[in-house]
Amino acid sequence: MGDGLHFSMPPPQDVAAMSHLASNDPWRVLSCALANLQQGRFDVSRRLVGLMHETRDAEVWNSCTLLISYAAPYSVIRELEASSERLLEPRRSPNTRRYFCEVLASSAGVWGVPHLIRHYREMEDRDVKAEVETYLSQVLEAEPGPIWRGPQVQWESNELPPPFEESTQKFMDEEYLALLEKTFQQRVSSQKLYEQEALVEAGRLNIREVAQRLLARVCTSAYPDRIDMGRMVLESATGLDCRAFFDDSGRLQNLTAAATIEEFLERGDADRYLPGVRYFFGHRIPS
Repeated sequence: MGDGLHFSMPPPQDVAAMSHLASNDPWRVLSCALANLQQGRFDVSRRLVGLMHETRDAEVWNSCTLLISYAAPYSVIRELEASSERLLEPRRSPNTRRYFCEVLASSAGVWGVPHLIRHYREMEDRDVKAEVETYLSQVLEAEPGPIWRGPQVQWESNELPPPFEESTQKFMDEEYLALLEKTFQQRVSSQKLYEQEALVEAGRLNIREVAQRLLARVCTSAYPDRIDMGRMVLESATGLDCRAFFDDSGRLQNLTAAATIEEFLERGDADRYLPGVRYFFGHRIPS
């Protein structure tokens, strides 16, 4: 909600020098990667996967996840996904698995949805599962609905007489997983989606539609998580500076955000972007 995918201050003039990618300082590597990605040099994203293998620092992983999600080619994201189980060792932390879910959801590849569902299936921590349910909804639902709400809950009694009777929650996970699979297949078949296309909010990624939905939501403050997502999708694809959407305390500035989006739409800039195709700062991301 702060600087998004822009530098918070003017970086050093040599920030994009490739020599920085070999630095032992992860923040020098990340800054170099961002500068190059903004210029459409997408090969540097592979270095971010290496950085995740080298360190378990949460802030570094947060930054790597953000850049990989929105700027890495799917070939690089496939490599990350292929190494996910190794990166989860030695502790299979549910919080660690969430990073891979975020990448798969934010990068929005049709090919990645089955992997996202698999990660969800293998989770046990209900709090982390709830976060991933939001990711799944952002990919598969036009508006928050049954997927966003998560699996239904039933209460099961131990069938002892009072005062010994106790009830426990039972989450209907199998029914929920069946809903995910069915919804995904419906989206793919109804829209004839290819696995290398991007799927956002139940439809083929379309930057004009992303901007229009975001405009409607900032005018009403509806669905804050969808506002955050829409901002990141729009900003990452186009390079549009959305830093003024929020004040220093993180509050949405509705009028400022709406004016920025309206100006973008009126300029016709959205017409530059092909449906289903990912871009970063106006550069088409290769598969």
